[in-house]
Amino acid sequence: MNILKINNNKILWAGTLGIVILALVAGCSGKYGSYKRDTGVQQSFESNQVPADYQYYYYGLGSETIAIFGVETKYEMNSRMWKEATPDTSEFKEMTRWIWEDYGYYKFGADILDPNGNKVGVLYTAINETTIKFHDDNQISVIPNTPFLGGPDANGGVRAP
Repeated sequence: MNILKINNNKILWAGTLGIVILALVAGCSGKYGSYKRDTGVQQSFESNQVPADYQYYYYGLGSETIAIFGVETKYEMNSRMWKEATPDTSEFKEMTRWIWEDYGYYKFGADILDPNGNKVGVLYTAINETTIKFHDDNQISVIPNTPFLGGPDANGGVRAP
């Protein structure tokens, strides 16, 4: 009787451990892209001459723009925190001019790369820690790590401004 009870406890713990591991692996899976800094991209944003074949989005808090990015039109945003932006306008130029900076955080431009390393867009921000995730059906999520500015919350979610 005691042997049967011990074996059932071992099976229960092994099953629970398996479920926890499976949940962790599933939660961490996904196709992540990256970015590669490029001074030419920075100059294109600062001169308001960004590539015309991208769809542009910005993320801001109040009057400060935190990040602007452009991505191939085949991708669709998977977040409400980003608003569409129109390049080659005075508003776009002002967003670029007033991008948030602080001590240790300096504006830079970068190429957005898909999981295979192919360029699919451009980014302009001062936030060094930015996650770029590619989902099924050409969905994309770009998440700048900005908890100190009231951006993505401490629980890993994203608050819409």
